[in-house]
Amino acid sequence: MSSAPDRLPLPRVLAFASVGMPLAAIGLPMAVFVAPMYAEDLGLGTAMVGFILMVLRFWDLGTDPVMGWLVDSRPTPRGRIKHWIIGSVPILMLGGFFVFIPFGETVSPLYLAFWLAVLWLGFTMLQTPYASWVPMIAADYDDRSRLFLWREILNTFTLIALLVIPSILAIYLNYGAREQVLVMGIILLISLPLTVGLASALVPDAPPDPDADRVGFSWTAMKSALVDPAVARLLSVEVLIGIAIAATGSTFLFAAKDGYGVVAFAPIVLLIYFLCGFGAMPAWTWLSHRTDKHIAVICVCLWSSIAFFIYLPLSLSGGGIVLLCIGAVVSGLGYGSAPILLRSMMADVIERETKLTGENRAGLYYSLNSAAYKVGASFGIGIPYILLEVVAGYTPGGDNSSSEIAGLMIVFVGVPVAAYGLATLFLRKYPLTREREAAIQAHMVNPTSDHSTTNPTVVE
Repeated sequence: MSSAPDRLPLPRVLAFASVGMPLAAIGLPMAVFVAPMYAEDLGLGTAMVGFILMVLRFWDLGTDPVMGWLVDSRPTPRGRIKHWIIGSVPILMLGGFFVFIPFGETVSPLYLAFWLAVLWLGFTMLQTPYASWVPMIAADYDDRSRLFLWREILNTFTLIALLVIPSILAIYLNYGAREQVLVMGIILLISLPLTVGLASALVPDAPPDPDADRVGFSWTAMKSALVDPAVARLLSVEVLIGIAIAATGSTFLFAAKDGYGVVAFAPIVLLIYFLCGFGAMPAWTWLSHRTDKHIAVICVCLWSSIAFFIYLPLSLSGGGIVLLCIGAVVSGLGYGSAPILLRSMMADVIERETKLTGENRAGLYYSLNSAAYKVGASFGIGIPYILLEVVAGYTPGGDNSSSEIAGLMIVFVGVPVAAYGLATLFLRKYPLTREREAAIQAHMVNPTSDHSTTNPTVVE
């Protein structure tokens, strides 16, 4: 048995976590600012934008497993990770440039679809090996949560900047949506090579064992992963959390403007939402230490599912920035912690499988994880946007009736409530608990019973 890696020093943890900042600089603007810009300012409409985003996720369903296989099977003598994340930078910058900085007063659906495909390819090339890095450098069950926690902390600072900047630009410089997205694109293009370079320079990437068999692509391994009760539950919850988070972001500005009458300061209210999530992260992480990670995720999702209901009576009470802030504070306490814990739980699964099979397939597992979240995130934009136009009859920037605004609020509240509620059901009988992880670490588990939900068998 190889010894666990030493606990990563804080400077290297921060260098690792910094790579999450350009990823956040894509995820948040895409949901909150870019999709509405293409729907309203560039003339595509909410239904068309939603349809394109959902269809393109089938592209990810192909590229993510391929990227996972490449991470597992194509190391260099210097390591398994760094060459992939460095190679992702030019592709991600190219796609980001054309998505965030479109030319012309209008664009075609083909323009958005093509450059989004390039952007998502670069995103996959960065995100999959980046996530696969965690089990290689994290020492234990709780240290994996530490890495993801610091990543989420830096992500939150990124989100703060991306939400404050549009408000400042709108209030003081009278910038519209396109100018605000342009500034976000510039931030992405600058931060991406800087953070990837920092992580590549400071974070270790152990070279592969020259005596180890090369891990090739295996349909059997993929099938085994997908039918694993722990993995199946994690992937299902990743989809649902992706739906909930993206649905909130993609419809928030519409709800703030037409449901609450808040325009210029809407990004600041969304900032309050994220800050509350940031402030609550230590509490949810503490709960995962005292109980189990899946118990903490269940509690987060239950809180979020219940808390989102508060937006409906508050909007019916007349709206306004104060009531919107109250809703943001209450619902925001659940933001961000579920993804941290879910990624840490996937690292636990990878550790278990490596010990039981002798093969490190971190790339495969995190590619499935990434694909699940991205499918959820795109459906979290696509489903609400289609519902808004086709069912509710709501038009962004249009003269909407009271019934159309009511439909908007039902979509804004209903989609995340349903997603968070379903997530709690999928985690009720999650099999890989802290106790079971400890048994595996001690080589006390019987591999033949590994995928059951019963207690591990102790080998005398």
